[in-house]
Amino acid sequence: MAKQWNLTEFTNLHQARHWLSWDNKRTLGLLTPVDVYVQDPHVAKENEGLAINTIQVECEPELMDGPTSARIAVVDYDTDQDKLEEPARWDRRKKRFYFERNGEKIPLTRAHKNLPQFHQVNVWAVVQSVLSMYEATWVLGRSAPWAFEGNRLLVVPHAGYLANAFYSRRSKSLQFYYFGPKKQRVYTCLSHDIIAHETGHAILDGLRPLYFEDSSLQTAAFHEFIADLTAIMISLLNNRLRWEVAEATEGELLEDTIIAALAEEFGRYALGRPHLRSATNKKTMEEVADSGSPYPWSEVMTGAMWEILSGMVAKYQARPKRRTGKLPSDKEALLWAVNRFRRVALQPLDYLPPADVQFSDYARAVLRADELVDPVDEHGYRELMRKVFTKRGINFAPDRAESAIPYFYAYDIDRVSRSRTDAYHFLHENRRQLCIPADQDISVVDLYRTDKTILGGGKLPREVVLQYTWREDVPLKGSEYGQLDGETLSMLCGGTLVFDERGNLRHWVRKPGSRAQKIGAGRRRAYCGEERLRGLERRNRFLEYVASRVRGGLIGLAGQERPGEIDTQPQMIARRAGDGTLRLETSPHMRHWTEE
Repeated sequence: MAKQWNLTEFTNLHQARHWLSWDNKRTLGLLTPVDVYVQDPHVAKENEGLAINTIQVECEPELMDGPTSARIAVVDYDTDQDKLEEPARWDRRKKRFYFERNGEKIPLTRAHKNLPQFHQVNVWAVVQSVLSMYEATWVLGRSAPWAFEGNRLLVVPHAGYLANAFYSRRSKSLQFYYFGPKKQRVYTCLSHDIIAHETGHAILDGLRPLYFEDSSLQTAAFHEFIADLTAIMISLLNNRLRWEVAEATEGELLEDTIIAALAEEFGRYALGRPHLRSATNKKTMEEVADSGSPYPWSEVMTGAMWEILSGMVAKYQARPKRRTGKLPSDKEALLWAVNRFRRVALQPLDYLPPADVQFSDYARAVLRADELVDPVDEHGYRELMRKVFTKRGINFAPDRAESAIPYFYAYDIDRVSRSRTDAYHFLHENRRQLCIPADQDISVVDLYRTDKTILGGGKLPREVVLQYTWREDVPLKGSEYGQLDGETLSMLCGGTLVFDERGNLRHWVRKPGSRAQKIGAGRRRAYCGEERLRGLERRNRFLEYVASRVRGGLIGLAGQERPGEIDTQPQMIARRAGDGTLRLETSPHMRHWTEE
């Protein structure tokens, strides 16, 4: 049993949390047990083993009522009823949540699952767990930023009556709604999948805020994929759920209907089907090519990654254990595969471009990151990945220009990583090598260091990640652009550079522009000509995408939205920037749970 520390002792221990394992944190009392729905109330009724589970959540010295932690604040305000619910209370001395009834402090447990305070703690605990998963050394190895000003994400458990839930950067919040008759009310704040999905959107928006600009269907679909992957990954890390899957499928994950099926309760009551989406699909890029919705596209990548995980499990099942020579149990094989899959699927987020992400970018990032960690690939995991990506129609082979290695002028990586201004000087001095036109201003979007580990505690080389962008004006001329005819759109260009501690370039991914460098042919890098052709292709695809959205009536100008009518808003908002150009954004409510 953990010692009862005083506040000063507990605060000092908390400061050292980054050097402690999860088991040590639990032993030292740095975690607090919280009851949450493993999946959702509907699944809980169907399967008692998947009802309410106790999870361990990091406990902070300054945790407050709400709950309110350093990065998350629950505010239970219902806009439809204009009602602010009493918050769940936090007992700092006993390290547990409670509610008050007739002046009595009653510990909050699963017996109070119908109280709004249980809902508040449930949604907070899941969001906090997802954030901790991403910030762990096996994934990012650093704190995950939010995309908005400030450091607390607002979480609204009962935002109003609506069959939806969404993340909104502008309101700095996750909005969870409820729907259905009172006796069959569905609360999205009780769906583990939906909470994790929305948190995944918020985290990806912080890591790559320019994906918020709608430049292609695949960029929108990638947001949905990462959100679904987040829900799947956090479920796979739950021991009870993972054991249920191992026993039910005997390790054949392509037959799973427990974790792979997303948002069962929402799918049943809102759409009349067993779930909203499933990772066990067999969709290919060719099959979804005619779809104008990001959801079918996202399922291609979700299905691909689930298939890769299934293949990893099969490889572990067939490999005898070193000490005993016996084959592992299904539970052991799934646990080992999940730990490897977490690294393979999530660590490559640092290797993605700053804007206009495509599925091919992610596939290449996955393969490159795995190559750097495991160059030999003794057991053929990368061959498995390549086969799955090929079968799904996801291109991962770089062309000649993308394979080019830039030779930079002499630089000091410590100086480059010291500040964004120092990073800018490095970029400016190497414009020719990076194919950046001399007359384009460069923005350093992000600059950070990573500190990651792999299974078993092995430390990976620390990396310096530098993201940069510039913008090209793209005039819209023609009736195919509707009310946008005569306007100018902004197209993002740029790249991500990843260095090791000694300044060696480990990865370079970019989104080229269409403008010439305007330098002498003798000084121009040969690959930059091919880069410009790729930039022209990007520009043409961008224009075609905008025209298709206009034809579908999916774009509205900012200011034309009707307040209070969430489901009647256009799917895309054209918002005017300070320079007069338009930038396209996806409406927050269209991102997830409403369909084509």
